[in-house]
Amino acid sequence: MEIDKSTTTTTTTNTSTPLFDLESYISRYDKTSETKLQRLLFIAKHSSAQEDILKSCYEMMEDHCREHGNVKRYKEIFGPDHKEGETPTDASIATSTTDSPSSSSSHPSTLGFHYDTAFLAEKESSSAHQLDNLEAQLKTAQVHLTKDSVRSIYLKMGEFYKARGELREALHKVKRSQDYCTNHRQNGQVCLMVIELGIDLRFYNEVRIYITKAEHTSDLLSNDSEFASKLAAASALVSLSESRYADAALKFASLSSELTNQFNSVLSAEDIALYGGLLGLASLDRQSLQSSLLDSTKFKGRLELVPPLRDALRHYVRAEYKPCLSLLSSLLPQLRLDIHLASHIDTLMEMIRHRCIIQYFIPYNTASIVTMAQTFGMEMEEMEATLVKLIGEGRMPGRPRIDSLRKMVSTESVRNTERRKRREMEGKVKKMGETFVRETEGMILRMSCLDHGLVVQNDAKQRSFRSGGTWGGGGGGNRSQRSRGGGVGGGVGGGAQGMYEMDDSSDDDVAGGSGDMMDMEGYGCMNPEDV
Repeated sequence: MEIDKSTTTTTTTNTSTPLFDLESYISRYDKTSETKLQRLLFIAKHSSAQEDILKSCYEMMEDHCREHGNVKRYKEIFGPDHKEGETPTDASIATSTTDSPSSSSSHPSTLGFHYDTAFLAEKESSSAHQLDNLEAQLKTAQVHLTKDSVRSIYLKMGEFYKARGELREALHKVKRSQDYCTNHRQNGQVCLMVIELGIDLRFYNEVRIYITKAEHTSDLLSNDSEFASKLAAASALVSLSESRYADAALKFASLSSELTNQFNSVLSAEDIALYGGLLGLASLDRQSLQSSLLDSTKFKGRLELVPPLRDALRHYVRAEYKPCLSLLSSLLPQLRLDIHLASHIDTLMEMIRHRCIIQYFIPYNTASIVTMAQTFGMEMEEMEATLVKLIGEGRMPGRPRIDSLRKMVSTESVRNTERRKRREMEGKVKKMGETFVRETEGMILRMSCLDHGLVVQNDAKQRSFRSGGTWGGGGGGNRSQRSRGGGVGGGVGGGAQGMYEMDDSSDDDVAGGSGDMMDMEGYGCMNPEDV
């Protein structure tokens, strides 16, 4: 089958770029959560070309810091610029999820925001007083050895440091409270708090460890489906951070439909649908997409929260690749502002585009590169380079070749395929024949050596014989041993006797005679004393 340039696609889809509604987007998350601040800061760093969005981000961050007393974040965002070489803070670690933020991002002072030192002094004073009270309560509880009181105070201290933006100290206090848990429910609560703080700090190894600890509370997992879904969502984020996209997609798809905004301190309901659908589109085959996402009772309803992604999945399943890629392109500006997807979005889009090209080419023997470039909205040179890459990686079916002169890509013909398979079979048969001949010759050689008494022993065995005197010339042992060792272990007479015996043994072997000792009289020897 051949495609010519007259092939067209009749499907029409509205692919207009949606406007980014910052207020609607940020209202999905818990008002007191750290992820709200991190997402606002991330958007501010990567959307400097839109001054209205940038200013709105800083206004929301300032209101949040003033309302909840987040002094550390206020200093980091609105304070003087950090000097070169300064130690990175929690904010810089948590928001550096892409290689390089927008270089033209402006400092809030350029937009009319002022650094309020009076606010800082007031909050520092009240925070110091509150911390002194908590430490006094902790000492009292430790003196009375009441586990519940100590645990609750440690958790309060963790919430206190989290509200101030000191996430590392908050994580330390929450982990200390685990030593004073008295039942599985308390232990699960602490694990979940550590998981949330670990995600905010991007300590994914810590998150993985505490997910495993929380999963050991089997009674809590079986009785609380919401708790199990939160653990699964956190595990999916860990898989996403490690670029295990298929695993992450299946975990997002398996989340209970009852989990909507109960975990909005980390993820919103729209995030679950967006992450699951996009990762599935990049890593799952058509059948898995249909069964795990589009037809799944758990995930099907979530896709209604992101209509462009839902339509893109349906277009991909129906092999309508151009509208699918167009819809994803319309979502691209919004995806680049997501704190968890931004560092993966280019890789994911490339994976989706490659999968569409491969699936597009499967039914055909010959296709026009020009037509393919028009179908996928790419330049012809870019399409040709993509095909070269896919063919070089062995991902294109049918061993296709590119005709750069005619701008065509064609699979192997049936005749060429038969010739190639015949050559491969001939090579295998030839290799098998050479192996058979080599092994047969070796076997014949070994059998011939055994027939003629030619045996090669290793050096270790020979040294053991020599050190034990078995090869000595004292007359012991069989003929072959004496013939080899006559001059090694015995005296002078023994050496001479061994030499004569060695000659006699060779003569006896030739003549076919037998006898253990050589007859010395046969040689007419004379006693030196008779001379």
